[in-house]
Amino acid sequence: MLKAIFIICLTVGGLYSALSFVFGNLLNLEFDFDFDFDFDFDFDLGSFLMPLKPFTIMVFVAVFGGVGLVSTHFMSPPMALIPATPAGIAAAGGMYYLVYVKLRGFETRTASEGDAVMQRAEVVERIMPGGYGRISYVINGNTLSGVAMEKKPGGGIEKGRKVFIMEVRDNTYYVSEDVEFFASK
Repeated sequence: MLKAIFIICLTVGGLYSALSFVFGNLLNLEFDFDFDFDFDFDFDLGSFLMPLKPFTIMVFVAVFGGVGLVSTHFMSPPMALIPATPAGIAAAGGMYYLVYVKLRGFETRTASEGDAVMQRAEVVERIMPGGYGRISYVINGNTLSGVAMEKKPGGGIEKGRKVFIMEVRDNTYYVSEDVEFFASK
């Protein structure tokens, strides 16, 4: 009986993995099990349930079934549970941390104009007195640029000077040179 459970686990886990690959990568679809229930409770299961994703569950099922099936050739089926269970947990945990956690690390958030406030920037086109120019700045490794004006009207700011972005309004960056910024503090 236990040998049949190992065979079913290996088959279901293997088929799920194969179908996920075919439908997820080739057809750009997601093959996922979804269920819904309307029960609300307020306590945090936190990191305990974080690794329980359909992908990691199927890795556990496939490895549990495969190791259990192979182990039945060397020991009794109930004893095969001893290596099968930790092997499935280790494989699922490893896949979670090596694939899912690593991929989340590559997600980046697009910087907004509000993130630019108080950032250093460089004037790439001279800011004319009472007029406009262009600045360039770096956020999260991305170089961005935009139309800029002096925060306090003055004699303009030459190309190549370092400035601080003081505020952003109507897609215009209002900047102040380093000397003015520190003098006002």
